[in-house]
Amino acid sequence: MRIASSLVGLALLIILSIPAGCTAPITNEQSNLPPPAAPPVLPSKGIIRLKTAIIDGPEGKINYDNVTFTWGTLLSSVDPFKLTYSSFLEGYDKDYTPFLPDTSRTFSKLPNKDYVFYVKAQDADGNIEPVPASRAFTVAASPPGLINPQPVPGGGGGYLLIGIPIDRLVVGSDGLTLYALNSFYARLYRSDDGGEGWNDISGKVGGGAPWVGLAVAPDDPTFVAVAANGGREVYVSSDNGVTFNASGLSSVIGGGQAATSLAISPAYGASRRDIAVGTWNGAAGGKVYMDVLSGFPSGWMDTGLSGADIFALKYSPSFDSDGTLLAVGAGFSHTDLYMATRDLGSTVINWNAVPSYPAEIGIPGTGTPGTPLNYADITFPADYNGGNSFSRNVFVSWSKTHPGQDVYRMIDTQAYRMNMPEAIASIAFYGRLSSGKMLAGAAKCSGGGCFQVQTYFSGNPGSNSPGWQPSQKPPTGSSNARVAWSPNGTIAYAATSGSGSAVSHSLNDGYTWNQ
Repeated sequence: MRIASSLVGLALLIILSIPAGCTAPITNEQSNLPPPAAPPVLPSKGIIRLKTAIIDGPEGKINYDNVTFTWGTLLSSVDPFKLTYSSFLEGYDKDYTPFLPDTSRTFSKLPNKDYVFYVKAQDADGNIEPVPASRAFTVAASPPGLINPQPVPGGGGGYLLIGIPIDRLVVGSDGLTLYALNSFYARLYRSDDGGEGWNDISGKVGGGAPWVGLAVAPDDPTFVAVAANGGREVYVSSDNGVTFNASGLSSVIGGGQAATSLAISPAYGASRRDIAVGTWNGAAGGKVYMDVLSGFPSGWMDTGLSGADIFALKYSPSFDSDGTLLAVGAGFSHTDLYMATRDLGSTVINWNAVPSYPAEIGIPGTGTPGTPLNYADITFPADYNGGNSFSRNVFVSWSKTHPGQDVYRMIDTQAYRMNMPEAIASIAFYGRLSSGKMLAGAAKCSGGGCFQVQTYFSGNPGSNSPGWQPSQKPPTGSSNARVAWSPNGTIAYAATSGSGSAVSHSLNDGYTWNQ
């Protein structure tokens, strides 16, 4: 009894001996938790709500150790240029960073382990976002069975792209030239034999990571462009990637903007062609910039589109006659298809001059989401023509955690849902509308720990019942299936990211894929 009383007295003495305003030491277990968000400082006019979205960055298990996160605000009630951000990588940082205007952050050579990335905003009045945006991921840079790029036997220095996360894939008009881009490592690969062997041409590009866009001219496999420096500059090559030159986008792009999409037109007139970039800033303040690459000393121009962040951009296959450029844009509350018409005899471009554009890409009653989207894509039948309402048939996809995410067939401004079974990252159409075929690549594996992301094929996409067929042997890789057709439609290609990533091909319309 005396011992118990002595212990109580000792405990009371310890408690009373802690000076006022001090706290007891934090245990090691507690110190491993992410720092709590600082409470907002409220101005006299009241609370201004803040909402940050992470637009790009890894999620789930990844097989690379250099990562970049980009983010922005979702709200129109605040000026995005007056916001600053603080971030924290749990498992790496010791504390949140100071509040800075930066909207991206890169981490290099992360050890294999679990991480959670947090980011929160602060406005000009000192209000701090109470609940940070977050994204969890695991670095497993060398998972079992993953192999590095390997030499092709007898390939003269070419490589198979196995174990390389590929974020963009384009196929040249000759059917032999392919380009593949890895964003986080800032790597560009070219194949000269239809994807059988690849060579690293990254050193020709210039510009820092991440590289966020890739495009090839639809009628010239030697004309290729890369959006680098986190989407602030575009590098262009007209000699098959032997040399690249900066285009000067960085001198005109607005503050807080970054490229999401890149497109090159077919040649028209006196060997002219256009290049276009779609951007976003997280607050529906994206732009479309255009540059006429020959014929006019135009440089990059703001084409005048407003009220949306741009997530996909594509020139019409009949651009030399219809001057049409389409874009998928997300405003604050909905997602639309925008249509631009170019006067090919000048530098004039007009958005939504055709009645009923922009057209909402969704089924009435279900609604569509505001910015940002996770993925979006556009693909044309060969007989699309923007100058004729009967020929304005195009396929569009977008994905986000929303009941309306899907692939849509747009008959002019009317959207028809194609009922995909899961979220889609990319789509590709081959042929004319009445007799064409279509591929769709899923955004990620449908089960935990899987290493094969699904693709889908339709032999009748122009009908009300496209009859999607899943691959019986999906390509390896856990996310971001980027699909494409060879110019004659006999070979399908798929590039993937995440664990087990690779570039694969199929000779049976995606029924089975092989590296």
